[in-house]
Formats: sequence, structure tokens, C-alpha cells
Amino acid sequence: MNTPVEHEPRWTGLREVMRMSGPIVLGSLSFTLMEFTDMVMVAALGTDALAAAGSAGVWSFTAGCFIFGTVGCVSTFAAQCYGRGEFSNCARYAWQGLYLSLLVIVMAVALWPAARPLFGSMGHTPAVTQLEIAYFQVRLIGYLGMTWMSVLASFFQAVNHPRVPMRIAIQCNVLNIALNYVFIFGKLGMPAMGVAGAAMATVISQYAQVVALLGVFLSAPMHARFSSRTTWRVDFVRIRELFRIGLPSGLTLFMDVANWGIFTSYVVGRFGAVQLASHNAAIQFMHLSFMPALGLNQGITAIVGQHIGRSDIPRVKARTYTALRIGIGYMVSVGLCFAFFGPHLLRTFFSADDDVVRLGHILLIMAAIFQGFDAINIVSSGALRGAGDTRWMAYMTFIGAYLVFLPLAMLLAYVVGWGTVGAWLGATVYVMGLSGVLFSRFRGERWRSIRIFSSEASGVSG
Repeated sequence: MNTPVEHEPRWTGLREVMRMSGPIVLGSLSFTLMEFTDMVMVAALGTDALAAAGSAGVWSFTAGCFIFGTVGCVSTFAAQCYGRGEFSNCARYAWQGLYLSLLVIVMAVALWPAARPLFGSMGHTPAVTQLEIAYFQVRLIGYLGMTWMSVLASFFQAVNHPRVPMRIAIQCNVLNIALNYVFIFGKLGMPAMGVAGAAMATVISQYAQVVALLGVFLSAPMHARFSSRTTWRVDFVRIRELFRIGLPSGLTLFMDVANWGIFTSYVVGRFGAVQLASHNAAIQFMHLSFMPALGLNQGITAIVGQHIGRSDIPRVKARTYTALRIGIGYMVSVGLCFAFFGPHLLRTFFSADDDVVRLGHILLIMAAIFQGFDAINIVSSGALRGAGDTRWMAYMTFIGAYLVFLPLAMLLAYVVGWGTVGAWLGATVYVMGLSGVLFSRFRGERWRSIRIFSSEASGVSG
């Protein structure tokens, strides 16, 4: 029997949120530092290399995030099964997510020849375009690794083992930094691969992470608890469930990331290498704020799923509001650092070019303005995903991203004539408006009526 929330010991909710989200935050921060280090090392090759790696990095993730987001809903199903005490079904959904992930191979093969027309259409300089193509095509090789990482990390988070992917992520990110040094600059007898070397280091590190996660997933303790070695059979009923709930989630992620990819490459990128480099440098600092907050997003997804599985709606709301307070406090604090110390940070890590530093600082000030609102977006979307409210989020993402954000950014950038600053002002308005929409949806509690399990699957066990 559940104890009423109002009778809980003080700080119980905070401890639960941090116990789940803390390791995910550390893992996300590790990943962010890996990307940040990539950009710092690539920046040593010049402005063109920094501009290309940032743009191609966005699109390498964008092109595959439909599948990444779809299979990431393993966390929704596994968490609700865990809350219901159906432990073997947690692993069963993870296996189906791995099988569904195989679709990403077809996607990667199809995208390889599309790289040249994609980046050729962006209007970047020929030098930047060639570097973008090289980086993007290497990253395609790691698509299956990225997708399986998403599935397995989602499983461990859903079943209260978030430290497993955290530890493995930290170890593999250290490996990535070492490989960056070897491949980018040509050390230990390797040829200097430049921007493509950064992509190769990332791909190898991703597959190393998958091998380690699979090892833990199939280990004796995991099998004893979740039957992970005997639930591997293909289950089309559960694959259809994952696809039904995960498809809108994948579309939401794709539209959101593609929105920022278009913003980077087609709106900001057309103003030249200096403005694109300033934008990419500012984005890397934003990731230091965004990615740890994404740990709260993933943590609250699992927590909401578990409590819905237990039919404990008061705790669903209480834990979400706790996560919101944590996220807002963290992101506002980081935003203030961006605003006050931006020039020093930009000059230290990315560029001595005065134009890049000056514009980059303006963009960081604008990022500081919307940090708290973005925290609301990140946490609210995680809570809604944990409840299975993915279709509504897909609709709202399309409306917000393509009928508000991009048109407004282009209006202010090109028609009004404010350039990159105008484009970022459009982004600021969009993020602030979206926070009100997502928070209102969660508070309205329409997600309480959503049922993610089909009757057919409910009858399948063992």
C-alpha cells in the first residue's frame, strides 16, 4: 500500500529523483564533455573545421534520431512493467527494441550517397562542405551502435540501474578522447585524419559502449532478476506496441533536432564561416547545460513510468515538480555563467578570432535568457513520455518548430536584417512559448487515460 505523498519523510522525493537522474546526468555530462573535447580538438585545425564538425555533427544525429527516439521508448514500457512487478517483461521489451533497431542499418546505407547533395545544398563554402561530408559519412557507420546504446541504457534506467550506463559511458568517453588525439592529429603511426578522425573515434567508442552494456545485460545477476537470457525471442506483438508509442516519440525527436539542424545549416550557416563557427561554439556551451538536464528528462521518464505502473498518480506529479525545480535551478545557474564569462570561455576553448568571440558572447547571453524555460520543456516532455503521451507531443513539435520557430527565425534574420542574432531571437521566443504549452499539458493530466499495453500483449508472458 502506498504512503500518501504528504506523509512522506522530508526530501524523499528529491532523493528519488536524484538517485535515478543523478547517474544519468553524470553519464550525459560525460557524453557532453566528449563532444566538447571533440570540438576543442577540431578547433585547432581552424575555423572551417570547427564550422564543419558542428554542422555535420548535428545532421549525423538528426538523420538517425527517428529510430533513436522510437526505440528509446523501451524506457516507458520497461518502467511501467517494473512498477507492475512484471520483471521478465522488462527484458523482453529491451530485446524487441534491439530487433527494431536493425532498421537503422537500412537508413545508414540509404543516407551514405545522400551526404553530398545534402551538404551541397546548404550554401557553405566548398572547403567546409567537403569536411562536412567526410565527417557525416564516418558517423553513419556508428548508427547501429548509437541505437543499441539507446535501447540498453533505457532498459537499465527503467529498472533502477542507471549507474550501469553511467559508468560505461564515462569509461568509453575517456577512450574517445584518446582516440581523438590519435586519429585527428595522426599519432602512434596513424595518418592524420582531421575532422574525419574525430568521427572515427566517436564511432569506435560507441561500439565499445554497446559491447559493455550487452555484457551487463546478459550477466548472471541481470538474468536472475529479469530473465535477460531467455526472453530474446522475437515478439511481434510487443514490437508493434513499441512502434505505436515509440513512432510519435521518434518523430518528435526527429522534428525537434531537424529543426535545429535546419536552423544551424540553412539559416545561420548562410551568413558565412565566422557566424557558423560562433554559433557552433555557443551550441557546444549550451550542451553543457542541456545534456545534464536531459538526464533529468530520462530519469523522470522512468520514475513516471514506474509510478504509473503502481497506479500512484500523486507521486507522478510530485516527482515531476521536484525534477522541474532541480532543472530550472541548474540551467539558470549555468546560463548566468554563460552571460558573465562568455568571452573568456569562448577565447579559452574555441577561438582567438575577435569576431567569433564577440558574436558568440551575444548568442550565449540569449541562451542564458531561455535556459530556465528550456528546463521546463526538457522535464515536462520526459514526464509526458513516461506516461505514453507521445502522439500529442509529435503534433505540438511540428506546429511549434515548423510553423513558429523557423519562420520567425528567418523573418528576423533575413527580412528584418538582424542576421544570426535575429535568428537566435526567434529561437528564444520559441523556447519560452513551448515551455508554457508543455507544462500546461502535464498539469491538465490528460495523460492519465493513456494505456500503452495492448490486451494481446497483456496475455503473453513467460
